[in-house]
Amino acid sequence: MMAMTAVLSGMLTACSNVDELQQAEERVPISLTGTTRLNAFTTRSAANTELNDNFIESGQTVMVRISEANQQTWTNYIYTAGANGVLTAPATPPYYPMTDTNVDIVAYSPSFAEGTFNIRLDQSTDEGYKASDLLYAKKLNQEKTGSAVPLQFEHKMAKVVITARAGAGVSTIQSITLHRVMPTVTFDQVTGDVSDATGSLSSVIIAKEESADAVTGAALIPAQAIEGNLITIVTNKGTATYSVDSKVFAAGKVYNLTITVSRAAVGATTAVNGWTDTESAVIDMNGNSKQFVVRNDWGWYRFMMIYVEGGPYSTLGGKTVTGTLSDFYIEQTETTIGSWWMMNELQTPEGQLNVAATYPVTMVTWDDAISYVNKLNTYFADQLGGMHFKLPSEAQWEYAARGGKARETYTYAGGNDKSLVMISKDNHNTTMPVGSLMSNSLGLVDMTGNVWEFVQDWYSTISNNANLGKDYVRSSKPNSNSQRLVVGASYREGDNNDSQYLPLGAARFEWSGALQFVGFRVALQ
Repeated sequence: MMAMTAVLSGMLTACSNVDELQQAEERVPISLTGTTRLNAFTTRSAANTELNDNFIESGQTVMVRISEANQQTWTNYIYTAGANGVLTAPATPPYYPMTDTNVDIVAYSPSFAEGTFNIRLDQSTDEGYKASDLLYAKKLNQEKTGSAVPLQFEHKMAKVVITARAGAGVSTIQSITLHRVMPTVTFDQVTGDVSDATGSLSSVIIAKEESADAVTGAALIPAQAIEGNLITIVTNKGTATYSVDSKVFAAGKVYNLTITVSRAAVGATTAVNGWTDTESAVIDMNGNSKQFVVRNDWGWYRFMMIYVEGGPYSTLGGKTVTGTLSDFYIEQTETTIGSWWMMNELQTPEGQLNVAATYPVTMVTWDDAISYVNKLNTYFADQLGGMHFKLPSEAQWEYAARGGKARETYTYAGGNDKSLVMISKDNHNTTMPVGSLMSNSLGLVDMTGNVWEFVQDWYSTISNNANLGKDYVRSSKPNSNSQRLVVGASYREGDNNDSQYLPLGAARFEWSGALQFVGFRVALQ
């Protein structure tokens, strides 16, 4: 599940004397992270349908209400979203009480949401769409902690995604509108409860002033059942109308429908079905790569597996060898904390560096990575067609890092200029969101830098000119003290002192435990 993440952090207010300063230094600011439970992965040409799917959009405000536990004496704080879900605290930020009293926390967006909440009737713009996306989260009886407290934001509206394509006799799609929508709910700002939809039946504009052979748009509407003429699509030949017998839209879910509009549909009313109520999914992409979408009770996330055509290879671990590989898939990015959350009930590894959905997961052992892989195999058991997730072998990892059959000879995966392809201590002093720099020719990112990556193999040296055969992996433990192989380098390496250590293939060491600069990515075969 692509998870929305928000981070709140308070700053000390000004103090007028030494005693106040000492008290302030002992106070603990309230820091939060958040994920959402909306499963959406479409884009549109009208306005961005992924707004608020991963993070609260930059510049958007969030109301955070805090009270001593069970007291219902709320103090309101307006936070402003920044890049990667960070929420900037107001001038007077929230702190935990100086006593051991716990707190209740509720949060919602838009911050202006009141007891009566109305969606916007024009959602063809980002502004109208965001103003209609009612989000709510709570954390009750929270004890004082210096760590970030996870909040789970729920989308209180249903999301309707319509793709209209020009069919026979039609050249362009110009607008898409939903009809017969009740636009109003009652919203309890403390409990997050939302009433049944009310209000006059209204029309909601999804896309307008378009002129393309395919247009995708989305609207957020209160949960309700709709029957009758639901959709109109204006084309260069006129308007086509589409009806439903009775379609139920539930809060927090996504409903996708693709309609091909032919000349015969213009001026007529056509019954439609074929809705996709998005849950988990495996989606074949261009070039045979696959997008995996995870959805469960605590959120959703997606990740991409890149197809790698097998073939011969001649280098491994800094040595000249002979070997061949079968076709396989490998994760486009290092496995993120967002993906980890979806397989581990929002649990963050203790000591995780940078707790935000798009950062690589760290502080996991090799066994933890295998546990994650096994959970993926169970989750997607009916959709893998006989394939299985696993950690890549060292041979697969290095082959993919070198561009597969392209057999790139760069020093680093994707190029020779570290500043363009490697998150290292030359340009950063911590992990960064995956994909921050350029990819290699296969579209893989961070194969050198950001975090080291566990692979399937046990650690051992390789003889020069060794014939490794097909699909080589060191699956047998060489001796009782052996550990697993880690490859790829991290943000901690990069200066001239590492020049003999960093070239692709030579960057490897043995380790099986958890470190802040070690993560992994998965393979599929």
